[in-house]
Amino acid sequence: MHKSKARHIQLMKKYTTLALIGAIVAGVAGLISIDAISATSLVTIQGASDFHESGLMIGHVTYEVRGADGQIKQYLQSDNLITNRGTDCSATALFGGTVLTCPTPGNFAFIAIGNGTLPAPSPTNTILNNTGVNNGEIARMLAPNIAITPNNGAGTLVTISNTGTPFTFNGLPSGTTVTQSGLFDAASAGNMFAIRDVNVPVGNADTLTVTWTITLKQ
Repeated sequence: MHKSKARHIQLMKKYTTLALIGAIVAGVAGLISIDAISATSLVTIQGASDFHESGLMIGHVTYEVRGADGQIKQYLQSDNLITNRGTDCSATALFGGTVLTCPTPGNFAFIAIGNGTLPAPSPTNTILNNTGVNNGEIARMLAPNIAITPNNGAGTLVTISNTGTPFTFNGLPSGTTVTQSGLFDAASAGNMFAIRDVNVPVGNADTLTVTWTITLKQ
């Protein structure tokens, strides 16, 4: 065979081999791309499914201390902890059934404040920490203001506050510090829906307003 023809055949084989390798690489890259798109889509769908199938209750609380002159001395806000008892009693109130700890669930409309000094609350808390004056609970009242804002896409907003009827501290030693607040369903004992540790020093002439905000959303 002529040398130039043989060389031509060899070059053709070489180019054919390179073309096949290129095609294989492109095919593998295509499969990887398809898998990546599929994985992303599945994650998105799963995330959307989880979002719509799981309800959320988000709690927030604010504290406003005013002096004898009516001026704000302190303003604090923070997220709070919704207790296991709170979710159990909420389910019982909404859907019926029996939960031993919530035989006759009522409205979580009682605000309590305390000066207990035990460690931070846990999801199983049912009472304010029980050390300090009055076993840790200073006072409890039926909230005079309860409002529900319908869901506008951001969730249903429930506001429970003692605005207009604040806690007073004339009967307590000067320099008392409020360390906790809780939301209950009874004037005494009962079930606690949410709790929050705080550090709010108050004087004899001070007043304290506590506002609980619970957001119910999908």
